Amino acid sequence: MSASDIWRAHQTYVDRLAGIGVGAGSLVLSALGNRAAAAPLLLACRALEAAWLPVDAGATPAEVDALASRFGAAAIVIPGAIATASQPADSMSPLGAGEDLRVVARAANTRRYRGTAVLKLTSGSTGTPRGALTAETQLVADCTRIVAAMDIRAGDTQIAAIPLSHSYGLGNLLLPLLLQGTSIVLRDGFVPHQAAADARRFSARVFPGVPFMFQYFLDNPPTDGWPPVLRRLISAGAPLAPEIVRAFRDRFGVKIHTFYGASETGGIAFDADDEIDDSGTVGHPLPGVTISLREPAINPQSAIANQSAIRNPQSPRRVHVRSDAVSLGYSEPVEGGFVDGGFLTGDYGAWDARGRLILRGRASSFVNVAGRKVEPDEVEQVLRAMPGIADVRIVAAPDRRRGQQIVACIVRNAPAYELTTVGIRRYCAARLAPYKIPRTIVFVDAIPRTARGKIDRAKLDAVVRAHVRA
Repeated sequence: MSASDIWRAHQTYVDRLAGIGVGAGSLVLSALGNRAAAAPLLLACRALEAAWLPVDAGATPAEVDALASRFGAAAIVIPGAIATASQPADSMSPLGAGEDLRVVARAANTRRYRGTAVLKLTSGSTGTPRGALTAETQLVADCTRIVAAMDIRAGDTQIAAIPLSHSYGLGNLLLPLLLQGTSIVLRDGFVPHQAAADARRFSARVFPGVPFMFQYFLDNPPTDGWPPVLRRLISAGAPLAPEIVRAFRDRFGVKIHTFYGASETGGIAFDADDEIDDSGTVGHPLPGVTISLREPAINPQSAIANQSAIRNPQSPRRVHVRSDAVSLGYSEPVEGGFVDGGFLTGDYGAWDARGRLILRGRASSFVNVAGRKVEPDEVEQVLRAMPGIADVRIVAAPDRRRGQQIVACIVRNAPAYELTTVGIRRYCAARLAPYKIPRTIVFVDAIPRTARGKIDRAKLDAVVRAHVRA
């Protein structure tokens, strides 16, 4: 598709949406996934001064209807395959006869979002997704600093395998396309052999991905080797283990650069250095972004430890972000979050000696074992170093005596007889305090993930609950 193709398609969307009453402040929900229609639809919403709410691909008709009702959408744009017989939908295919998109008009319980360009859905990995109200100026400010910090050029081509519906895909793929003409090779999802072949065919230089994609390439190297032009690799959406970065450089000669951001703030920090260390840093703040660390993580059982944490600048504290890309707020009243001219994230962080940010876990993820807070990331790092473990996630489960217990969900890369519950607990006992040792071990085939590459906490919790009950 050329720029002219996108422009003509956007005009078709403008006429169709305006014809069903979409105007300034209306909300248009789309469940298009990684379809080419996303770019002209966003332009059409901007032309009408309407807000755009993109949701993940694979959303069921019931989920789409629930989101439309919850946020008061005036229109829904969906693939014909998920349109229901009860929805009065008209076909619209400005990009070709095979596109089969449907436009559904909604009249009941609509809401107005004046001044909002995109309603960004948070990941929902730790609860019900929220909608972050984001203005056009905030989208532009975020994209401008992202392309500058990551050296994403107008003449580049990017591999578009991450969801365009996520803040990451919006800021790193869709906005650079519209603002500076950076081409994208768009696929419905991540298919490893296609990604490598696309990079070669279209001379793609930039690949924004998530950690499991790079881990896959390590485990299954491309048969023709790593595409030589694909040199700018970016990872976000979930923590990237330092050992993956090192192993990837050793095998393919390319460093993966870590990017840290949030739906509510846009980009926050980026590791632009070409050197590799084992600190797990997410880099320096992006230009124009101010990060302050607040509220040390408190252990209610230890007054001495608390005083030490307050005095020690290296102790983990909540990450607060200020910039001109921070969203206006949430669409629904929620306590906390948007405070002091910025956004207080749910992440704990600390500065290293070079002024780089290191994340130390999430406020909502700490496990409270008999009054002592355990940071899951610390236990996960210990277990990842154990031979025979391919992947691990620590979650909490109810415990009658201790309040909560630590559960380790483990993916094995060795035969079962080489990795046992007793062996894992003994390994941890030599490296962790007794209260940090996992009480329960659950072996799984894979850690469940969402379409955004994040851990699917709901599915993981369900697996743990079933195991604990059994």
